[in-house]
Amino acid sequence: MTTLLATLEFNAFATIAAMAAIVMIFAAGAACTKGSDGNMRLLAVQMREVQKKLDALLKHHGIELPPPPASGLSPEVERLAGDPHTKIAAIKLYRQENPGTGLREAKEVIEAFYNRKQ
Repeated sequence: MTTLLATLEFNAFATIAAMAAIVMIFAAGAACTKGSDGNMRLLAVQMREVQKKLDALLKHHGIELPPPPASGLSPEVERLAGDPHTKIAAIKLYRQENPGTGLREAKEVIEAFYNRKQ
């Protein structure tokens, strides 16, 4: 990731950071909104549009993001999930990174990862 940031010009970095901020604002709005399904659908459409724009910017600047880990977990969650003493922290972080995930589901995902590593 460090080499990715080093290759960006300031304007490109600022544009990508602004797009990421917009995505986060929409995500926060979606998390806070308990309104009708229409509002949620509108937010989903807006999120897809922002994602398309961000993808176009990355493509235009010739930036390829590294593929996600095969486990589907972030590196930090993998690190925490690999140690039985930090499994609870891994579950908490997994739920933060995956809003709407229930405790049981998060626990099953972390335990499955831990068991595959053993």
